[in-house]
Amino acid sequence: MKKSGIRVIVVEDDPDLRESLVEGLTLSGHDTLGVGTGLEFYKALHEHSYSVAVLDVGLPDEDGYTLAEFARRKTAMGIIILTARGAIEERIRGYDSGADLYFVKPVDCRELAAAIGSLVLRQPAGTESASREGAPSGGGWRLDGNAWAMVTPGGTAVALTAKEFEFLRCLAVSPGETVARQDLTERLYGRYDEHTSRSLDSLVRRLRAKFPESGGETLPIKTAHAIGYCFSAPLES
Repeated sequence: MKKSGIRVIVVEDDPDLRESLVEGLTLSGHDTLGVGTGLEFYKALHEHSYSVAVLDVGLPDEDGYTLAEFARRKTAMGIIILTARGAIEERIRGYDSGADLYFVKPVDCRELAAAIGSLVLRQPAGTESASREGAPSGGGWRLDGNAWAMVTPGGTAVALTAKEFEFLRCLAVSPGETVARQDLTERLYGRYDEHTSRSLDSLVRRLRAKFPESGGETLPIKTAHAIGYCFSAPLES
């Protein structure tokens, strides 16, 4: 099997299942590491960069939702939750925590490997980095389609996930004008309902939080209650 170049970390406390997932994803061409605890996950991220994290929820030291929130705040990795918890409330919590995809066990490794590949294709190169400093800036906000980043007026380029970039690109079409929630959710998630509407709000919260954390200016996304969102400053794309 040809190597995909995709680095994957699997966090699963069941050693047999972890070994099976690592073996299956490796056979599919992904460079895969398996760990069994949240602590091992944090240590692995400190030592190496990864394109995608596959997270179990029921871990012995910290739940997978917390790991997803950390990964979403600090990196631009793709995040897949893989758990036995299939209730709609759990799924919503997973997406609210920052997951891109949510799978209920058992899962076929071939499907999981394909999902990983598809997720990475929708992300920018170098998604392992949360931000980069010193990018050129023309003095205003700039959406960089080559680096998949938002460049602040101060010159900080904050890496974006696939959905974050697509969301901002929708707003960039008409800066200062409100884009309807339905249009945004259909563009990002393929449908408009209560679940995708909540996922949109969670995405915006995470996106806003990225910029003060990275040292950049506050992201000028304004909420039109029950209507949609707009980018309230000049935006070059």
